[in-house]
Amino acid sequence: MNTSDIKGFDQHVSSYKEGFTPDSTGALARLHAQMEKSTIKTDSVVRPINRFRWLSAAAVVLLLVTAGYFLLAGEGGTEYNNTSDAPMAVALPDGTKVLLQEGSTLSYPVDYNDTERHVDLSGQAFFEVHKDKDRPFLVNTSETELRVTGTAFNLRINGEEMEVEVSEGSVELHRQGHITPVKARQCGIAVPGKKCTRMEATNLNRHAWRTGTLTFDSMPLSLALKTISNNFGLEIKVPTTCDFPLTGNFDGKNPIAVLETIAAMDGGNLKQLAVDRYQLSDMVCGK
Repeated sequence: MNTSDIKGFDQHVSSYKEGFTPDSTGALARLHAQMEKSTIKTDSVVRPINRFRWLSAAAVVLLLVTAGYFLLAGEGGTEYNNTSDAPMAVALPDGTKVLLQEGSTLSYPVDYNDTERHVDLSGQAFFEVHKDKDRPFLVNTSETELRVTGTAFNLRINGEEMEVEVSEGSVELHRQGHITPVKARQCGIAVPGKKCTRMEATNLNRHAWRTGTLTFDSMPLSLALKTISNNFGLEIKVPTTCDFPLTGNFDGKNPIAVLETIAAMDGGNLKQLAVDRYQLSDMVCGK
């Protein structure tokens, strides 16, 4: 900003007495107090946390301090909040591609890709991470860190629980000095207070929310229902005595229809208890 662009600037400057020293400290204090009173809207789908929102207010400081500019930069960063009813495609600054599930939030700091690539996720997303061995791609909970250099995977974070299913390449789960590698067609799970675990994931069922495909090969019913529950954010109740092996191919684009089919396969039916809460009832439990 040129001082000649500020209306009446020369008039203000000429009115100061010789030897006048601007109170820059007081001006900054008043500017901070004014900024703290402002609020940030939270209903936007994409919210850039702009480092330079203060520029208009800083013009006041410029009238008092003519020796330079004050860059009052905050934390900074960008946040994506998918409030739509369809997955959201996001491109990160390093070229990493993300597909963000409905109801999920992704954010990254202003220094993303300087020395590392750190993102925060709440919900579920599919990542195709741009390969860069010098800048690891990191996602954290309070106990676990997911480390990636370049690969493709589905990641779900619910509070302190992290579940990653890899479709290409490999990732690592780091916790308390212990590393759990997770390769393609494997799933790694981290829950609070327990060691990270790893299991085979041949059919990549945890990707069903975007691929629309669920395939179970003699999978225990409880695990199959858990997979559906995590994929689509549903609470599913079933008699504890029902844990027979489930086999079949299902259309994951309609999880309610999948639950109805599973219940009918065992002579039962599906009841809706509340929004996103269902119960498989009247089943013979594989008898």
